Amino acid sequence: MAKKRKRNWPPTEPSAKKRKRNWPPTESSTSVNDLSDDLLEVVLLDLDSPVCLVRAASTCKRWRHIVAGAAFLRRFRSLHPPRAIGHFYNVTKYSPYSFGCWHAWPKEGEAPVYVPESMSAADGIYGRQLSLDFVPCDGTPPEIVDSRGSLLLLLKEKFGTAEHKRDCSCCNYLNNNIVPDLVVCEPLTRRYHRIDPPKGHICIISAFLLDGNKAGRAIGMDNFRVLLVLYIHDRDWTDRYNGHGYVYASVFPSRWNNGSWYHSRLAKGVYLPRVADVQFAGRTGGRIYWACSDDQKVLVLDERTLKFSYMALPDHMKWDFDANNFRVVAGEGGTMRILRVTDSGDLEVFSQVRGCFSTEDWVLESRVRLAEATRGLRRRKEEFFAKPPRIIIAGEEGSVILSPVNKMWLFSVDLDTLELKRERRRNKYAGRAFPCMPSWPPLMLASVEKGRKRRKKKASS
Repeated sequence: MAKKRKRNWPPTEPSAKKRKRNWPPTESSTSVNDLSDDLLEVVLLDLDSPVCLVRAASTCKRWRHIVAGAAFLRRFRSLHPPRAIGHFYNVTKYSPYSFGCWHAWPKEGEAPVYVPESMSAADGIYGRQLSLDFVPCDGTPPEIVDSRGSLLLLLKEKFGTAEHKRDCSCCNYLNNNIVPDLVVCEPLTRRYHRIDPPKGHICIISAFLLDGNKAGRAIGMDNFRVLLVLYIHDRDWTDRYNGHGYVYASVFPSRWNNGSWYHSRLAKGVYLPRVADVQFAGRTGGRIYWACSDDQKVLVLDERTLKFSYMALPDHMKWDFDANNFRVVAGEGGTMRILRVTDSGDLEVFSQVRGCFSTEDWVLESRVRLAEATRGLRRRKEEFFAKPPRIIIAGEEGSVILSPVNKMWLFSVDLDTLELKRERRRNKYAGRAFPCMPSWPPLMLASVEKGRKRRKKKASS
């Protein structure tokens, strides 16, 4: 006969250990999954970097759906402006001239180098060492001429066809048949796109990257434009190396003619000196500036209208313009600043009065006596400042990088506080720094697409 099981009746009080394990009750517990989509979006907007955003998008389907939304991405980018993950530098000695027969092109073994901002493990893919080895170079390394967002614009010389072989000094480099080779690439995703230059005998003064035609989309491999500033020699001059000429702009791709080069008209009233005397001076506020050292004029190009003009300057701001003593940088509140290194070695900062555009609306904001101000900086020597003037290496918003003439010893000047600082990191790369931004939103969309393919593969199996 089976033994009857003893019933616990009346029920006993649960022990303190069991009460602790069952508390709080499961019915009243909450988690992040109980948040509405609007509140979850507010939480995700508080993330401080695209790396964290990519990781959040990989959490689950719901989070990916919120993060991949166009409205969310716009709000996140407005709250967290992009920061450079590193900088590319050209190894070739800095050459301020246009990309013609006077230009110092890179040689074999002088490929651009990448210097990341940080190498910590927390940076993930953004802390790795990037390279341009995926871009075909045909033995001749390219030169970086511009960067925008996550893209780089590369330019190099190559042998062309017989149709370019005439008397244009910018195409016949040392009596060789030379034409430019343009490449737009994205180092993070290792993608590139080669662009055929405009046909004919072209001489490139400068080359730039512009935002694409797709409104509301950040610049990327599927949304960009290339701007070339081209020089035409005056046919009345028999000496093409020392003559004068005209300027015009070409844009690729263009919404006006289905992706081919769009050429602007020759600028009326703009007559330039020889190519070597037209030197890039800065880019800010949707305008690009060149110093014309031959006639002490500043050439201006409006990026939106592609119209050229001269910037009017007062007489006290006209000097022998040169790439080493003249820069245009952004100022406060949408204004601009002009930087000058005088013959005595002083740095002068001229600022434009806001809302005024006449020749009298420039004031001397500050003057820095570099020989005295640099005392106290590490490894400074008196012979560095024995021979003025100093060289302006690069001008950026809020700061300028300089170096003595007889020694590559870089230092920076904060234009707001006039504080000087050594730039030891850039001593090997004397020239413009080309910032590399994280891809936006391609890496984000790639994460979402990867999750979609994974789910589709799992469902089919």
